Amino acid sequence: MRLRRLVLLLLSPLLTSHLAAAQASPTPEAEVAAVVSRMFEGMRTADSAMVRSTFAPGARFASLDARATPATIKYETPDGWLSGIAKSNKRWDERLYDAQWRVDGNIAQVWAPYTFYLDGKVRHCGVDAMELLRDATGWKITQLSDTQRREGCREVAPPSP
Repeated sequence: MRLRRLVLLLLSPLLTSHLAAAQASPTPEAEVAAVVSRMFEGMRTADSAMVRSTFAPGARFASLDARATPATIKYETPDGWLSGIAKSNKRWDERLYDAQWRVDGNIAQVWAPYTFYLDGKVRHCGVDAMELLRDATGWKITQLSDTQRREGCREVAPPSP
């Protein structure tokens, strides 16, 4: 009995620190959510460098150019959007809700309805679809696609500070 107590006494700090480390480690879904949150926080605060840090080199936006006849798929780099963020004077605020996070190993997908606010007023809404990959530096957005509409937009509370 004494030996058992001695072993438990000696191992207790090791077990406690191991359990604390395991509990402190965020899940992959939480890590992906943190990258996406950082991107939108950068948009809200007009910090294009923060937003750029969430994208992998070569990342792209994919969208449907509905003005073309017939409608065509187009690809762009984030550069024009990042330039707009830098000049937005903290007027842009895209708020996600009901996001779905899927992670398998080093690949993740996010599907999130959103409402976009300009100067505090609803401008448009839709769905953001993002793909992320994890390399040695962490999770990075490799592609972002979205839909946009002006009707049926849901009011979304601003994120908590």
